[in-house]
Amino acid sequence: MKTILFAGTHKNFSGLRLGAALGTALTLRGQEVVLAGYSTEIPSYLELPTATISPKATTKTLAALLKKHEAEKVISLAYLPGCEAAASLNIPFVYIEPENFKEDKPVKNKKTLLAKAARVVVIGEGKALNKKLYPANTVRVTNPAIWVEHYNYQKPSCFKKENNIVASGPFGKEGGFDVLLQTWARLAPAHTTWHLTLVGYGAGKSVLQKVIEKHALQKSTELVDADTDLYSLLRNADIYVNPARNALGIDELLDAMASKLPVITTDVPGADYYVQNGINGLVVNVAEEEPLTIALDELMVNWGKRVGIAIEASKQKEKFPFEDFVSHVLI
Repeated sequence: MKTILFAGTHKNFSGLRLGAALGTALTLRGQEVVLAGYSTEIPSYLELPTATISPKATTKTLAALLKKHEAEKVISLAYLPGCEAAASLNIPFVYIEPENFKEDKPVKNKKTLLAKAARVVVIGEGKALNKKLYPANTVRVTNPAIWVEHYNYQKPSCFKKENNIVASGPFGKEGGFDVLLQTWARLAPAHTTWHLTLVGYGAGKSVLQKVIEKHALQKSTELVDADTDLYSLLRNADIYVNPARNALGIDELLDAMASKLPVITTDVPGADYYVQNGINGLVVNVAEEEPLTIALDELMVNWGKRVGIAIEASKQKEKFPFEDFVSHVLI
């Protein structure tokens, strides 16, 4: 079956993480999948066939895309225009979004459109679904954890030292990389075998680069763009840090835990649902340098604690299985 998988990108949610993993899973099931997204967002490392769309794409142009690829099914991750195009051609479609997701701009008749879907999948953990928001054909699934097999002997080129710390998120202030770099400036001189890689997107990279140069961290630190394969980095990392000032990094945090990595996270909303402080991860105050410094130093020097936390963290794989998510998308 030929499937077009739209990955919507919004201020508070990107469908690319799930889109890439879902497309791969469907391909392994024998489906032909094309991942469609904005040209500036599609990662270069993907092995899936891709198609680019304009942020201003109309129903007509999206329908032309579906005809071009002879689509027999559409899956849309937080991208309602893809659903409108599928409905206009009577192509069955599945729509997926986080619970209580809000589009960047209000969408009229959303519930009416979604009532035409073969299925609506809501990602979340809550009480009864809001019937005012979602039609009767809606199911809820837990946030799926993308498990990354650990360990790959082909280390990425950005890993220059024996031990590696990875953090991901926006380069801007909300990502918290500024606090992490201040922490790293204190720790790096005493931990010369360690390396820090920041995987980011958006504006603010040049500001962070100046901080790295100011503290002479060039040999132990690297900034890489988000089109770098984060999951190849997770396969070879020793510690994962989520220094964010908001909940944008929760999905990647869950993936890192499921991949058997010891993690440190700020106490952003939602973090306490996944991380039990001192058991399967460490939780520190948002935007505070001292607690993050203590936590990171503790994991770097204590191999036994890293292993113990990693084992407990890996149990998230069973609690939030990706295969369960895939089964709800199949129609």
